[in-house]
Amino acid sequence: MQNFEFKRGGRKCSVSNDPFQPGDEFYSALIELADGGTERVDFSTDNWDGPPAHCIGHWRQRIPNLESGKVYWAPDSVLLAYFEHINEQPNKADAAFVMAILLQQKRILTLKNQEETESGKFMVLLNRKTNEAYEVAELELDPAQTQQIQDELSEQLFSDQPMVDDSHLQDAE
Repeated sequence: MQNFEFKRGGRKCSVSNDPFQPGDEFYSALIELADGGTERVDFSTDNWDGPPAHCIGHWRQRIPNLESGKVYWAPDSVLLAYFEHINEQPNKADAAFVMAILLQQKRILTLKNQEETESGKFMVLLNRKTNEAYEVAELELDPAQTQQIQDELSEQLFSDQPMVDDSHLQDAE
């Protein structure tokens, strides 16, 4: 199984454009765009009115004083919701493949089987909590393609701040 490196991004409020400071709490939401893509938007607590339209998942977090370079994941429910969203889109097979590997690394999904058909190789993965099965195409990605997907995932799903435990906000709307 491959491992991936992620860069951390700076965060600021998408409404006020003010950067977040250590100790600030804020909300992040992953939204579906009209073209089927996704975008992460961050809101200060003053500018949070609940999940925006077309929200795939959202969570609350706080910026502590941390050593630079440490990367934290979005809540598991948001990671899984994003994976399910892109796995349904044929033009996102490459990103779904990378997400499937990451979700295996986080032990959210487990590999049940690998199969080959006339249309190609694919993995059958199981959600460890629900036993729901997912089929994901196994792809050969070149380094540039892999880097582009890692950058997109890093921007949308990873942070240099740990998540605040706020489980009632983690479910997709």
